[in-house]
Amino acid sequence: MSTNGAAAPDTSGGLSRSVLGWYSLGASPGGIALTAGTFLVFYYNQVLGIPGATVGFAILAASIFDAVTDPIAGAISDRTRSRFGRRHPYMLACSVPLGIVFYLVWVPPSGLSQDALVAWLVFWLLVQRLLATFYAVPYLALGAELTRDYHERTRLTTVRSYLQNIGRSMAGALLLLYFLRPTEAYPNGQMNPEGYPAFATTFAVVTALVLWLSAWKTRSEADRLAQPTGREPWRSALTAPFRDVRDALRHRPFRALTFCVVLQYTAFGVSDALGLYMASFFWGISTDVFFVWGVGMFTGLYVGFDLWRRIGTRLEKRTIYLIGSVGYLASFITPYVLKVAGWWPDPESPLYLPMYIGITGFLSHLFSAGPGIMTGSMLGDITDLDELETGRRREGVIFGAESLAYKMFVGLGPVLAGLVVDFAEIGESTQPGEAPQSTIVALGLGQGGTSFLLFAVSLIFLRRYDLARDRHQEILRRISG
Repeated sequence: MSTNGAAAPDTSGGLSRSVLGWYSLGASPGGIALTAGTFLVFYYNQVLGIPGATVGFAILAASIFDAVTDPIAGAISDRTRSRFGRRHPYMLACSVPLGIVFYLVWVPPSGLSQDALVAWLVFWLLVQRLLATFYAVPYLALGAELTRDYHERTRLTTVRSYLQNIGRSMAGALLLLYFLRPTEAYPNGQMNPEGYPAFATTFAVVTALVLWLSAWKTRSEADRLAQPTGREPWRSALTAPFRDVRDALRHRPFRALTFCVVLQYTAFGVSDALGLYMASFFWGISTDVFFVWGVGMFTGLYVGFDLWRRIGTRLEKRTIYLIGSVGYLASFITPYVLKVAGWWPDPESPLYLPMYIGITGFLSHLFSAGPGIMTGSMLGDITDLDELETGRRREGVIFGAESLAYKMFVGLGPVLAGLVVDFAEIGESTQPGEAPQSTIVALGLGQGGTSFLLFAVSLIFLRRYDLARDRHQEILRRISG
């Protein structure tokens, strides 16, 4: 074993409910961040008056810098020695600062020029992403360490996904029903500039508290997990992240899944960043109806998490990922195609809203739940393959890929969304219900076309993932033998 390897972890026993619960709770602020990201482009564009493409590129600038930190954070975490293990020191250190920076992103000082607003956004996004990397990468790596069991990993990622989406749905419900509720001055509540700072204050506190609790309540698990067995010379340690990424990319399953997930998360990022635009301009619905759509979406996710977990005991993980991806793509894009073509029911039809909520909300997200819970489980299996071939436990580097995919969600996705907004010629003065037909068509084509292209290419990569259940069992036998 190399000098920067790790002693074998004791993960033979099943996960206790307490550990599973406290660990998974740490994913809920990630759900809050996803909801916040849905509104960020809209807030800086429609409320603060920054062009959509400019906001998108500001977010991308932060994400490009941030993407470089993922393998670095993973490699540093993999090599860390402390009485709290390899992961918890970073999780504990970043939890409270993440809450503070969440607030600062959403509450710029009044009176700033457009250039100063963009600079404020870029700077605090850079800080936020750096802190998020040093929390999220160790956090995700910890999940793979807690158990090696093929099916229990899926159980863990399922519960983690549940808690993440509880955070996401809670944030969305409070935003739409309370912070951005319609008023006499703002019939479209999402245009109310006073609602966003109150939202930021509330969820900054929630984010800091929940992240800290998740890290603190699971710190005792470090005693039974892997620890580095040797020390590297400092010159070698400086180049370690890049060597680790190079070595990991030699694994065919890792390459296939990484490129697939990055492309799909980018598509999700476009969809989320355009969510309010599509609701307001393309579908022509109110904040209250958008909330009902959100209920349909989260119902689909929660039903899907349990459904795909149960099916996962019978089918290969890649098969579930493929079925879920194709089902999501078909159910998400078809309504846009039908509406642009003029084959969707008229807004006055009693079928208009039920079909919109049922297909784009419930059904598409029921399918997306499959890939959602399988990604972390499949990456966990890849860490075992990596250990077999290298003699090292490098969960941090492997799960840096999932963190990178999330950066595409919150980085490149909004850039593409901003380009779609500008392509559709939506400006600060464009009001829902008054947009020309050309704007509506451009939004539909931009949303549907981008999602189709990204998902279609992602499935080409997914076909090359070949780490099936039998092969994983053989890997574990060879490691233990």
